[in-house]
Amino acid sequence: MKKNTLTALYNYFVKSDDTIDLSTVVEDIRAEYERTAEKAQANRSIYDAAHDVLIAALTDTPQTSTEIFESNEWPEDFTQGKLNYALRAMWSSEINKIDNGKKPNTYTRKEA
Repeated sequence: MKKNTLTALYNYFVKSDDTIDLSTVVEDIRAEYERTAEKAQANRSIYDAAHDVLIAALTDTPQTSTEIFESNEWPEDFTQGKLNYALRAMWSSEINKIDNGKKPNTYTRKEA
């Protein structure tokens, strides 16, 4: 959000300044909302495509996230960090995480 938009909202709500052009503020908020929604949709599309790659890559043999990442073709803009996040937070119900103490975690396919 632009600083002048935030300032205008502050002045309108906190200082009760009713001379603020709200149409400009609303337009800035709408543009920011659409920008973030578009970015979120793009990320969802990347993760959806990466999910299919991951499920095809996982076997019964434990692999680290680095091994999984380096041995597969991932969607453009999908990084090792995004894979680590997805393994931990998004797809944990579909995979087995093996905690190896001080060594990196390894992952296998969860049996259906």
